Amino acid sequence: MVALTATQKFTYITLARLVFALHFALVLVVSVGWLIPGLFYVYLFAFIATLYSELFLGYCPLTRLEFSLRKKVNPNLVFDKSCIVHYVRALFGLKPREAGTAPKTFFKKYSFIFVLSGIFAVSIIFKIFVYN
Repeated sequence: MVALTATQKFTYITLARLVFALHFALVLVVSVGWLIPGLFYVYLFAFIATLYSELFLGYCPLTRLEFSLRKKVNPNLVFDKSCIVHYVRALFGLKPREAGTAPKTFFKKYSFIFVLSGIFAVSIIFKIFVYN
């Protein structure tokens, strides 16, 4: 494997941080964007895109992009499947889970979709009863 130059490392890390910032903003919009009336349609689009990626792709493209950029700099890094799970575990000093140890039960495997459904239901109720 060819070693990266300092400029290449800087570029990959900077791109990974930009993807993380974009991803963080998207998570905020999907989580609480429905509280801001002017963002409702942005929220709706972001929500549908997130749901689509989870249901049909089984992963978030932004997570894969960020992790692949970080692995270019350090191929030995280990990441969880989910960006949120990875950074929450890192925040509490926990190591990423080993490959193949992801939850096997239906609810645990699809918990993200249940959470999204709950957020969506609350946002629609909020839109109907508060905004109108």
